[in-house]
Amino acid sequence: MKGSLAWMTIFLFSSVLCGGEPVPQVSSDLPAPRAPKRVRVTKLEQVLPNARILVRRPYSWLVGAHYGLGLKEGEKLLIVASGIEPLVVQALVVAAQEMGVTTDVIAKDVAALTRRMGREEFDYERFDPSRHLAYRGIISRAVPDWLARMVDDYDMVLGFAGRGTQYGKIGRNRTVRSSRLDFSRAEQLASPALSYPDELLKLISMKTWNILVNGRNFRITDPRGTDISFTIDETNLERLKETRGMSTYGKKSLERPIANDASIQLEPQLNRRPDAHGVMVSQQAGYIPQGIKIYFEGGQVTRVEGGGAVGENIREALERFKNVQYPGYYPGPGVGWLEEIAMGINPKVGPAGPLRRRSGMLQLAFGTDRHNLVNDEDPTLAVNHRDIDFFYYMSCEVDGTKLVDHGRLKVLDDPEVRRVAAKYGDPDELLREDWIPEFDEKSGQIIYPAYEEEPVTP
Repeated sequence: MKGSLAWMTIFLFSSVLCGGEPVPQVSSDLPAPRAPKRVRVTKLEQVLPNARILVRRPYSWLVGAHYGLGLKEGEKLLIVASGIEPLVVQALVVAAQEMGVTTDVIAKDVAALTRRMGREEFDYERFDPSRHLAYRGIISRAVPDWLARMVDDYDMVLGFAGRGTQYGKIGRNRTVRSSRLDFSRAEQLASPALSYPDELLKLISMKTWNILVNGRNFRITDPRGTDISFTIDETNLERLKETRGMSTYGKKSLERPIANDASIQLEPQLNRRPDAHGVMVSQQAGYIPQGIKIYFEGGQVTRVEGGGAVGENIREALERFKNVQYPGYYPGPGVGWLEEIAMGINPKVGPAGPLRRRSGMLQLAFGTDRHNLVNDEDPTLAVNHRDIDFFYYMSCEVDGTKLVDHGRLKVLDDPEVRRVAAKYGDPDELLREDWIPEFDEKSGQIIYPAYEEEPVTP
């Protein structure tokens, strides 16, 4: 079943989600699925143009300024290639060396690292935080000692994200740039999302950020039954300057977007009295997609229904840490605080991802690890940060006005955004989402488009 009529039925399944409760019927005005042509990326010439953009683009944790390494002639780059496809590594090496950057590549077996360090990104409350690298007061996730001893010999280390007082600043004097690589697969590196005009994406970012940071009343809904509301207050914003402002820019500022490595974000738990209430309904909880319902009241999780292994894992953590008071601005004990709303802004992210960068994509997260002194004051505490992705038909109201409407980021329709887009091409095309996924009606899972084989040149 194709077209918009299919979307009237996709979200009607009831047995897949928790408790057998039916998901509310949705209107027929959801956009119909569409996907770009998808080809296999196997040749250097398919990825080298974007690799050249990536190595030269200014280094920044700000999503609106695009992802870049900010390399300069004479610098030294270390690529930790454990999780990066060989073709991507090759393209980055060629692009960096073209501009006079000395480049070294080191590869370690990913499975061996996982066995030694623990799958802390997936089992949030079971990993041992004391295994995190503590290097001159800087704590990074799952970084072995051999890498810590090497970083000061380089200007840029690509392949992991250092965590400390300021994101991406590591080394003895915190002068070495570091980053993991979101575009680690060849298909991602070849994506038009990476070559999207810097000026245009920055404008989209700033306009989205200004709405978020100046908003006070938020409501998020989606066709599967999610309906959660919260407020942002002045206390929240002052605390956000001290936490994410410092970790993103090294100063107490909200003038530019606060961002993680994928999307612009706010932190509802920083309110003087957090008040998030409602329910999240998701098929995409963590890395084990299972129907799950997570209920909130007074800013934190009060009940979790379904979710299979993920749901059980969350319930165990909530019980285990219910009397633990985390350092920072958490207003009470426990690990169920709604602590992040993050929003993607790039309309050209396709099936290869990174999905969280796609415009209108929403991530909600709860737990106790948004740079609120948890690592700095007590690095033995488990992180317990859990991300829930909502893909794609959510709506987000800010002070009663739609910022996202059924998956469409409304900033993309702003007249000034369209004027800037016209400088680079057809604004209708540049501001059109390349990919609106199709979903399986029974499981709720995304149906990814098949690859189209390129004709063989004689």
